[in-house]
Amino acid sequence: MATPLNYTIYCDESRHDSGSSDGYMTIGGIWVPTAQKSKLLKGLRALYSEHSIGAEVKWSKTSRLMLGSYKALIDYYFENPIHFRCIIIDKKQIKYDEFQGGDDELGFYKFYYEMLIKWLELPGEHSVLLDFKKNKVFDRYKVLKRCIDAKLAHGSKLKSLNVINSQDSPLAQIADLLTGATAAKWSGVQSDSPKADLIQYIEEKRGYSLTSTDSSPALSKLNLFKIQLR
Repeated sequence: MATPLNYTIYCDESRHDSGSSDGYMTIGGIWVPTAQKSKLLKGLRALYSEHSIGAEVKWSKTSRLMLGSYKALIDYYFENPIHFRCIIIDKKQIKYDEFQGGDDELGFYKFYYEMLIKWLELPGEHSVLLDFKKNKVFDRYKVLKRCIDAKLAHGSKLKSLNVINSQDSPLAQIADLLTGATAAKWSGVQSDSPKADLIQYIEEKRGYSLTSTDSSPALSKLNLFKIQLR
């Protein structure tokens, strides 16, 4: 994309702190054209009202009762100019003791950097919004932004990197749904469950399985990339 276009990125992660080294963790974000953010939020809130969604939308809350409403949210995502990028990490391959001096939090934010950097290199001024996470080291967010700033070339700029509460952001909740669905698909999910049903619905809308990855940095509707750890 040669023409600069500013994006606001709503981020989320799944299965990163489950306490198990099995399965896969995911870190993802939805890219929303900043100029259309207000319009998209208005439409999303109208959809929440139409489906009587009062509580925070979360992948972990997927149920038979909420399945129709969650599918409507997936429809909204695919029908609008919103893009999703997600990295998939095999938790069995993570060796924080060997590569991060045992600092799993540092390793976690390095994964965040890898998820963000490719699309942040697109021309424009972008803003990143992370879901609040209590960190052991107070300046993790500042360091992440500084590392991204150092990498970005002329023409692309990270205008801001801030923390929000996803409970207050319907767009962040869409990121939660997609990131959680991807982690569940890779880690395994009960075949007759509402979560399996929602995953299948997402795959039908995408046209490919959520295990089908694409490492291309080009902006695509639903970009999944499995990191190969050494």
